[in-house]
Amino acid sequence: MTVRVDSNSQLTPEQERVYRLRNAAERDGGTPGGFLELLAAVVADETWRQTPSGVSAEPFSSFAEFIEAKPPFGLGRRVEDVHVLLQMQHPHEAAAEFRSKMENMRSEVRRLLAEDGITGYSEQQRDRDIQAWAALDRSGSWWLAFFVACQVRSQASATPTNGESRAAGTKLSAAEFARRAGTSPERVLRYYKAWEAAHAAGAVAHGADELWPGHEPVGLPPAEDWTLYYSSRRGATTDRGALISAAAEAEGIRPTKALEVAENPTALRAAILADPRTAEAARAALKALTSEEKRSEHLEYVRQVAEEGKAQAASGQLIMLPEQVRAQVSEQLAAVAETPTDPELVSSAYDLVQELVSRAVEADPEAHATEQRARFQTALKATRKSIATIDPARFPDVVDDGLREEISALQEAVNALVASITRHT
Repeated sequence: MTVRVDSNSQLTPEQERVYRLRNAAERDGGTPGGFLELLAAVVADETWRQTPSGVSAEPFSSFAEFIEAKPPFGLGRRVEDVHVLLQMQHPHEAAAEFRSKMENMRSEVRRLLAEDGITGYSEQQRDRDIQAWAALDRSGSWWLAFFVACQVRSQASATPTNGESRAAGTKLSAAEFARRAGTSPERVLRYYKAWEAAHAAGAVAHGADELWPGHEPVGLPPAEDWTLYYSSRRGATTDRGALISAAAEAEGIRPTKALEVAENPTALRAAILADPRTAEAARAALKALTSEEKRSEHLEYVRQVAEEGKAQAASGQLIMLPEQVRAQVSEQLAAVAETPTDPELVSSAYDLVQELVSRAVEADPEAHATEQRARFQTALKATRKSIATIDPARFPDVVDDGLREEISALQEAVNALVASITRHT
């Protein structure tokens, strides 16, 4: 293979693509749309493996070497610069299909670089994460409450008014924070209220409305003071104490008994470990709590779909629901509004809304195609990764008739897929 480098017209097709990729990185600057698209193509068809690493025509030994090699053979960039560009979004990533393409490219580039021992995880990031760990280690739940106070807006208003901090507009609802964190809105709000109670008592200098996402760490109270604001030690006059008292009365026991147990989690733990009956009661209570959190999450989902008129499909794409479907969801919300504490009724409404969303996706050819494409891509990617775990060097030593049959069946399935693609092109 002869490599000519004296002009662009004399480059090989592979080098021409690399040349355009390098120019895109230099030209696009803050909006590297062209660079990201070209990089996706270079990674997808492994152009970088087909490009000679120098005049010797030897292929690149690693993706990192390809990035750092001087033009016209490589990109002539620093690997850390490429990591920065990967963090930027393409202007068209609002479309689910395009976003999937970009995410697949980013994942593959990071995997290739990780094979070279390059993760893009800087020492500055490491120091930041270690400092966050140290803060959590020193302050326990205070750090978690501080983070919630920075990220979550008050329930009083969905959007900031003129008298509120502008930071409120960048915050999330407790429900959205809980969704992203994989927990319940009630748990998030308990942290929020604990922080506000501490501020009211003068234990912390800033209230939640004075904090914003990314706020610099502030002075935190001693870890041992946490239960003064998060638990019921302040008595039944607190929101938490009132809830405990009401639950105790519903069970026919004195509120003071329940409050005393809540104030002594260590004693409760000892009783659970020592007494099977107490342990069984604790398990039943936790099961009921899990059921309640699930009911709350399902109810919030139905309400959000009804109010916003959109829902997230399985592939992650956001579906705008037709008016007819939205009206049906609103009917379900109205039906459960009268008895929102009925878990069976809420669960039934949740299942029906999910079915309505699924029907809306199937009725939209483009959305349906995106969903199918995402499922197929997930299945194929999983299959490819599973096959990649098989060591070709060791496989011949253990292969038998059963494995040969499995390989033949797999080959036939792949051939059938390839044939189906060929027939429709």
